[in-house]
Amino acid sequence: MTQTTLSKLIRKSAGSFLTGFLASTGEEIRLIDIDGTVLLGGSFSSPPASERAPIYQQGSVSGWAMGPTNSKWVAQSANLITYLLEQESEKRALAGEVLEKYRELHLLYRLSEKLIASPRPEVIGQMALNEVCTASQSSRGMLVLLKGNEEEPEIIAACGCDCSLKPEAFNPDKLIGKVISSGNAELSNHLPISDYFDNTPEETISLMCAPLKAENRVFGVFILFSDTSRSFKAGDLKLLNAIALQTAPAIEIAHLHQIELENAWLERDLQMAQKVQSGLLPSQMPILSGWQVAAFWQPAHIVSGDLYDFLHFPDGKLGLVVADVTDKGMPAALLMANARSVLRGVAASAGRSGWDSPARLLAQVNDVLSEETPMDMFVTCLLALVDPVTGHVRYSNAGHNPPYLCNTQGAVELRATGVPLGLFPDLEYEEKETHLQSGDNLLMYSDGLVEAHNPDRTMFGFPRLHQLLTTMPEESRQDGDVLIHYLMEKLTDFTTPGWEQEDDITMISMRRI
Repeated sequence: MTQTTLSKLIRKSAGSFLTGFLASTGEEIRLIDIDGTVLLGGSFSSPPASERAPIYQQGSVSGWAMGPTNSKWVAQSANLITYLLEQESEKRALAGEVLEKYRELHLLYRLSEKLIASPRPEVIGQMALNEVCTASQSSRGMLVLLKGNEEEPEIIAACGCDCSLKPEAFNPDKLIGKVISSGNAELSNHLPISDYFDNTPEETISLMCAPLKAENRVFGVFILFSDTSRSFKAGDLKLLNAIALQTAPAIEIAHLHQIELENAWLERDLQMAQKVQSGLLPSQMPILSGWQVAAFWQPAHIVSGDLYDFLHFPDGKLGLVVADVTDKGMPAALLMANARSVLRGVAASAGRSGWDSPARLLAQVNDVLSEETPMDMFVTCLLALVDPVTGHVRYSNAGHNPPYLCNTQGAVELRATGVPLGLFPDLEYEEKETHLQSGDNLLMYSDGLVEAHNPDRTMFGFPRLHQLLTTMPEESRQDGDVLIHYLMEKLTDFTTPGWEQEDDITMISMRRI
């Protein structure tokens, strides 16, 4: 029987299917035969394709799918057409062996048009299963997708059965397990049903299975079974395997499409979360006579676990806050938003009650967060309370990096002890104090600065930061924004261009003029 060429396949009913599929990828994919003739996709006006994947037929290259560099759809398109060519060969073999199976071959064409129209794996699976159960005169069947090693297989489609698969049915010594391990379709007409299914009245069954494969990986299996009054034959198994070959790429492509949609939704949600989180930061720096305040916030990812804030008290004092959640991503961002709300609420209550102790503030915030924070998360927080009239500063530290007092004499760490927030209730925090003279600068920062690594995995570190603050140029001492820019410039020099930021970086500078 004459072999179907790639051009013949496209000229037949598969042409519209492939045209629709190529259009659905959103990329300029071309199909080219062995002689270099463009069969599909030739109407695009882009530069010539720069990546190609071979289309095989019975082990030989029959043509190529060509498209943009690094496009995942080039290989997927080639794999899909290879499956279609293999299916075409399988159908021709079936037609030659059993002429009365013409209706089954027509089923495959009809099914291909249905499969490409559905974007969801479970709908594709149910359509294919219904067709194969009808054609094989099997009363019951299911389509199972295999998950990760620790996840149970998922039945995405069922036909005529309400029984459940036993876990041991997937053991390598059982028929289903053998099909998954070998990647080859198999059947048996006398198997004990108790090895495979629950809730069935029969003692023995006829069972046949065909794998769903993608790039030599089995990711699912068709399972058809019946009582022993219906014995499956080789022709039934060939039909089932042909439909499995046709269904596998459709499910795989639908699954990839589903993942892309989910990623797009997630990206949109993260972008919205970033806007919300950015809106929680102060919209402007405090304006105080005789003082200059600057701040910097740079997330490592779309959302951040770092926070800075300013707390305004009725008597004119200003609270400076830098905090860091010990985690990344959305969980850290949510906990940080909660910590900010609690901190502001406690500070407002303290202002109304006439007290403003940083240690007491942190203790009350900790009591609230310890009831709400997951066991494996906590918040480090540095809180400094500045009297802009006198320059008097009181500060407490909940496990955060110590701030620096910088002036012409150098840089001094301001240490105070305290446990991070959210771990244990009923804690006390040490409260220290200092005084800012004219020209003094109070620098607060998160660990994303000092824990950054260069390509040799050397840490930026506290000694390097201290040295930079001690020897910084005079213009950096005169302006907080310039100081922050200076430190970020030195960090970039240390980590080298192209550095991928490991952690969020936050800084506050408060300088007395």
